This record gives sequence, C-alpha cells and structure tokens, in this order.
Amino acid sequence: MTGLRPPLAAATLPVVRAIVGKVQRADREQRVVGIHARPEWAGEPSFPLGDTVVHVRPCPSALAVWEAVKQHRDGYLVVLTDVDDGDLGIGLRAHLANGRLFALRPWEMIKQSFEARTLDPLLLNEGWAASALARWEPTEGWPPVPGGALTRDHALGHLASVVFGDDIGGAPYLLPEHPDTLSLLRWTLDPVALGRLAALPADVREGLTRWLGDVTGPAGVWTLRAVAAGHGGDAVPLALVAGLLWQDGVQSVATEARGLVRARLGGADLPAEQAQTWARAAVALIGRLDYPGSLLDRAESLLLEFNATTLIAKSALLPGAYDVRLRNFAKAVRQALSAPDAATLRQAEDAHVHLVSHELAALPPLISRTATARMALRLVRWLATSDEPAPTLADALHDQVRTGAYVEWAFADVWTGDPDDKVAKAYRTLLDAVAERRSGRDRVLAQHLATAVAADSDPGSLVPIESALATLVRPLGRSLLVVLDGMSAGVLAELADELVRSRWTELVDSALGHRRVLLPVLPTVTEVCRTSLLTGTLRTGGQHDEKTAFSAVTGDPQACLFHKNDLRTPGGHSLDPEVKAAIDGSAKVIGVVLNAVDDSLDKMDPGGTTWTLAQVQHLQALAEAARIAGRTLILTSDHGHVVERGSIPLTGTNATSARWRPATGQVSEGEIAVQGKRVLLGGGSVVLPWREDLRYGSKRAGYHGGASAAEVAVPFAVFSPSPVKDLAGWKPAPAQEPAWWNTTVTHRREFAAAPRARKAPEGQGALIALDEVASPQQSALERFLDELLGSELYAAQRVRAGRAAPDVTRVRGVLAALLEGGGRLHESTLSAVAEVPAARLRSVLAAVRRVLSVDGYDPISYDPDGVTVVISVDVLAEQFGVAAP
Repeated sequence: MTGLRPPLAAATLPVVRAIVGKVQRADREQRVVGIHARPEWAGEPSFPLGDTVVHVRPCPSALAVWEAVKQHRDGYLVVLTDVDDGDLGIGLRAHLANGRLFALRPWEMIKQSFEARTLDPLLLNEGWAASALARWEPTEGWPPVPGGALTRDHALGHLASVVFGDDIGGAPYLLPEHPDTLSLLRWTLDPVALGRLAALPADVREGLTRWLGDVTGPAGVWTLRAVAAGHGGDAVPLALVAGLLWQDGVQSVATEARGLVRARLGGADLPAEQAQTWARAAVALIGRLDYPGSLLDRAESLLLEFNATTLIAKSALLPGAYDVRLRNFAKAVRQALSAPDAATLRQAEDAHVHLVSHELAALPPLISRTATARMALRLVRWLATSDEPAPTLADALHDQVRTGAYVEWAFADVWTGDPDDKVAKAYRTLLDAVAERRSGRDRVLAQHLATAVAADSDPGSLVPIESALATLVRPLGRSLLVVLDGMSAGVLAELADELVRSRWTELVDSALGHRRVLLPVLPTVTEVCRTSLLTGTLRTGGQHDEKTAFSAVTGDPQACLFHKNDLRTPGGHSLDPEVKAAIDGSAKVIGVVLNAVDDSLDKMDPGGTTWTLAQVQHLQALAEAARIAGRTLILTSDHGHVVERGSIPLTGTNATSARWRPATGQVSEGEIAVQGKRVLLGGGSVVLPWREDLRYGSKRAGYHGGASAAEVAVPFAVFSPSPVKDLAGWKPAPAQEPAWWNTTVTHRREFAAAPRARKAPEGQGALIALDEVASPQQSALERFLDELLGSELYAAQRVRAGRAAPDVTRVRGVLAALLEGGGRLHESTLSAVAEVPAARLRSVLAAVRRVLSVDGYDPISYDPDGVTVVISVDVLAEQFGVAAP
C-alpha cells in the first residue's frame, strides 16, 4: 500500500537565488530553471541577480510550464511546479537546466535562507521546524546567522517572533527573537496574538510552546500552560494570585483556591517554588507597564472568585493591599493618640514603613494618599515631643518659624484627607489633637504679644518689621527682595524646601542658626504691615507710599520696587522686560511684591494648595532671573494668614475686618486686647482673635489680621545662588526641618491627645514619658569619641587625607549625632543636629568617611533609600581599637 507523499515545500527567495546562482556559475546555455515545489510565489515576479534578471512563474501543470517556457525572452526563468519530472516529458525537460527539476531539500533550504554553513543537531531533531521555517519565511528572508552556525534557539526564536507576534494590524506586544519570561508574559496581553497561536497547526503549536518553555524556564512554562488551557489573557493575574496562594502559612485558606488555579492551568500541579518564580516575573512585568491597573484589578477579581480575598492584604502590589495597609496605619495613629506610649508610637512608625513599602505607594494615583499619610505620621511625632510654654515673645515667634511652620504645612496636607472613611476618621482625630495643642501655643504667644506691645519692650533677638530693610536687607548687598503678601511661615517652609532642592543655598543668621522672623505691626493687615516693612517706618499707606520710600530705606538711590500691575508680562515673556532689566542692572536692591498668597484667601482654598515656585505667579521666573544675575534671593512677607476650617462668626462687634475689631465691648474667649504704639489701627487699641477658628464678618477662604502664630510670625529667609562660606553675618544653613520631620521620635515627654472640645475626654491623658539618655551613657559616648579621635590610627588617617581631612570638631559632631540618634539619621536631621550646612552635607560626610575608613571598611553608609545615613559602631570600634560605648 503506497503512503501519502509528504507535502512539497514552498520555494523562498534565498533558495531561488541560490539555485539560479548555481546554474549561472555552471555557465550553461539553459536559462530556464525548474524547481519541484508548491506552485506559489510570495515575492516579486522578477528580481535582479548580478547583471541579469530572474523571472519567477508558478506553474500548476505541465501545460503551464510549457506556456511559461514559450513566453520567456530574457534573463533567467524559474518555474515552480508540483508536476513530477516524469509527467513533464522528455521534450519539456530538454529546456530545463540539468534536464530536470531541482528538488527542494528542506534543511538545505533553511540553511541557505539563513546563510548558514552548519546546522545545530538540536534543530534537526525538531522535524516540524523545517516546513514551518519555510512556510513563514519573511519576504525579505530570514536574517543571516552570526558565526555561520544556525542554532535551534536562533531559528525558532525568529520563527516564534513572526508566528506569534507578526505586527499585522498594529499588534501592541510583539514577541522578540530572543524571548524571555517577561516578553512572553507581555505577549499574552495581546488577544490577537493568542488567537494566532491557537490557529497554528498542532505540530507547530506544540513544538514552539515546548521550545518556549525550555528557554523561558518555569515561569514561561506556566504562562504557556495558561495559554494552552484557554486562559492566556489571565496569565499575569494568575501568576500574581499563585504567588499569594503558594506561600508559607496560607494553607488553611488556599486549598480550594489552589485547585481552581490548577484548573486554569490544565490541571497540572504547581510547585510552590515555581509559583513564586512565576509571580516574581509577573511583578517585574507590572513594573514596566505604563497602565497595569486592569491586570491588578483582575487579580483581585480572581481572588474574590476563588474565595481568597483575605490574601489580598499579603500582597505588596495589589491596590486592595494598599488600602488594608493604609487602614492599619490609620488604626495605629488612633492608638498612638488614645493610648500613647512608646509601643504605640513604634507601631505607627512600623505601619507607615509597611505602607510605603507597597509597590504602588509612590505611583499615581496613590502617591498623594501616601504623602498625606507621611504628613500624618509627622504630626504624631510632633505631638510626641515636649510642649513647654515659650517664656518670651521672641521664643514663641522663633518657635513658629522653626517648628510651627512645619506643623502648619503638615496640618494643611492632612486636612485634605483621604477617601477611605476609616482613614478619614483617624485623620480627623489627629487634626483635633494637633489643633488643640496649636491653640494652646497661640494663646501663649498672644499673651506675650499683648504684654510686649503694651510695654513697648526691647524686641531682643527679634527684628521689627519696619527695621528689616535697613537691618537685614541692606547689609546683604546685591539682592532681590520678594515680598509675598500674606505668606505664612508654613508656606515659606514649602517654598524653601523647593529652592534648596533647586540648588539654592539657604543662609541663616550666624547669631541664631535658623531662619529669621520679623515682629509685625498690628493688626496683621497689608495696609499697616506691608507699608511699614517697605517704608521703614510705623505707618499706614499703600503702593505709592511704598514705592516712594523704598530707595531711601534701602540706602540705594537706584533701588526700585515693583507691584502687581508692574509684573504683567507681554506675550512670550515669563517676566516683564523692565523687571528683568532691573534685576540684571546695578541697583543693590530690587524689590517685588507678589500677591498670590493673599489673593488665595479670597479666590481659592489656600488650605488645599501645595505651595511651589510655579504655584506663586512670577516667583519661578524671578528666582531664575536672580540666579542668572547672581543676586541673593530674599523671601519675606508682611503678615501670615489662617485658613477657613469651620470657623465661628462673632457678631455684634462693630468689626469691619475679618480678624480684628476696635477695642469696644467685652473681650471673649479666644480674643485678646492689644494696645500700644505698634497698633496702627483702631486708635492704637484693638481686639484680636488668637484662636484660628474665630472670625468677624462673612466667610472667605482665609483671613488675616489676628494674633495667631500663623498670622503674627513674619518669616524672613535668605538664599544664595552659589555656595558661600558667609555673607554679611549670614552662614550656610543646616537643614531647617525639625528632627521629627524625617526621624522617629525616641525621646518624648507628653502631649495632649484631646479633640477640639476644651476638656480632654477620659483616657486621653498625657503620653508616657520615655527615658532620656542617662548621664553615664553620655559620658561613655564622650569617652569613646575622645579615645577614637585621639588614637594614633586616627592621626595617621588624617595625615593620609592631607588637606582634604575634615576638621576634628566636624568629625566629632557627625559621629556624636549619628551615635546619639541610634546609628541611623535622615540627612536633614544629621545636618541640623551636627550643624552641617545642608548644601555641604554630602561633601562633608564624604570627607568624614575617608578618614574613618580603614583598609576599605567604611563604618558609615547610606540606606537603600538614599537619604538615611547609617553608622556601624562595632566596625568603628574594631578598626580604631577602642571599646564601643
């Protein structure tokens, strides 16, 4: 019984070129080449070959071959026919080169197509591959093989790329010629490609999937099993689910769900270690996708379908796990408020670490919720610090720019809240506790203010606002003074943070070591505060008065002051040309008044605003112009502001302003009477609310004029466009953020965790005090540093470092700060505690590390987060031969 003949191969362009070339080299007269192949041709009907042309004609019968031969006129004719030599006849074969048809040998064709000299024996074992490579060979042919040896992986990789991922119809996920696990998983996201695989002949489909499993490992095998079972589109979500189901400790809830996953993988048993490998590949792919949300949602849907939603919380990637972590953080915050002690504070810190370790925490849209949680933790830390009443007005105002400003910043961010009700309730409890403590500080400040103004006492370390230009601005020389009308210390803290990150060097008064604060005139409204600032005298007035007096008070006849209308720019300019020319000019002081903050009190919600240079109109352009001109940038204000957050209206007071009234009638709780020469309205005697939640008149987005710290403290900050050692009594600033801003609070006394009601409910008393570092421990640390820095080895290290060796006082300060901080400190905290200028911290730290590194062992390093400095006291002690403290 005669078997069926195997199907003929299709001729390809490289094969036809090779056969015609062979005939051409034999220098025979016959110009007709017959090839025994399928009578089909996907290429051009004619193509050049050297100095001749080749015509290709498919011929399904002997008659068709005869007609093609009769019509042939020039060059070479190639006929492709499935008719046998015997059926063509002797007469027709006489016209053919060699007198016969050339037979196609599949592997020879493949070798010629890839321009290979040898074939990999592993490829020859893939019997199905020869016809598949011939069938799907691209029109331009297969790419030449490097090195002359055609390997199994090279051939099948190119075949898979064409078969699985041919870019027909703009397929988004092509399979590369050298596929790996991630590219295979990515390919499953294209339903068209999955359909193309399903339509392949069984032997080709099975051969390619078998090979893909070999080259992509276990993760690829299980991806392909999902594809084969008809669930290829769910391969990525299934991998994520498998990673949760096949982990230790979940057997009790995973048995049924595992069976459902196996069913979607063709019933095969999935080993735990391979499930984790598959899951890791899926996580890696998610990290490379622009919009993976639908895949993550699908994974959660599968867990719901498998009745295993409790496992969502164990994921570091699924959105639902982020929600669980955020709720756990909120719960820890509430516990730290209701039962405050060292343990609950530690729980809040740990819950926050767990939250930010979620893969989506720093990505939109969750990044804003993560930022709010970070601010909430900062407020919890602040509440855990001691709260001693400020003894003087100067202390209260300095504390506002050093600490209160950052509380204001964090408070505003947390006020924006969270969409989750449980989280929102925790934040509200936190805000109430913070508001209560802030209110107490405002009361103390207002009392100091009223006493100091009435007595007209010496302001001490405070600079009165009317003296600022002569006392602070004039000595700084060539500068740009930007007055942000209504800017509070909290807003300045945000802007200063961005300026420092934009390579500006903040300077602080050498005598204070921190930002300056100006003593305002009262009430804190523009017509008295700004005019007094810009004219250098206690007076009321407006823009004309300010412009007229500005040059005299700055001591520079060329000095000029620009207001809102002067800043309107022509099209195409970011800054008015006249203003830009003035900044570039020779005047020592250029002044600019910006109204963005004050305007926001009427037209927007300043409590929900993230204050950036771009948010304040013209400020970014002004800062850049100052940088280019080499001017010192000075940011200050005339007064601060409070934000509308459910305020209480006080009626019947005859007030014409939102936050001050004439001194008539009874002074209510939350108000204070102030009189003296610094009170420029109300006949020198007014009543000011110190509580932020009181107002006179109609509701607005925000207010100013009162005696709260946010209104009274006028911040004053100086920035240099280039590094400087000192400038007219100003020096490079250490980080200005308080320690609790970036570092866990470990030393704490007590804080009130009461709601807004004036009396704390039962169970919300003081925090349990943590033990302070004992004197003997401090002495041990001092002895350790004395021995280390006095050792012969340290002296040798200094000699080796030469001129690059840091001052020993600097080294001691850095080591003491790190060791007292438990061996780990955020850069900003280290800068502040060790009094190292923030702009120079990394270079100083590099110099310290050089003298402390012995034989390549560095006791100081950075955490993977890139901002936390870590010291190993054991390495330090061992290297220098001293006993660890």
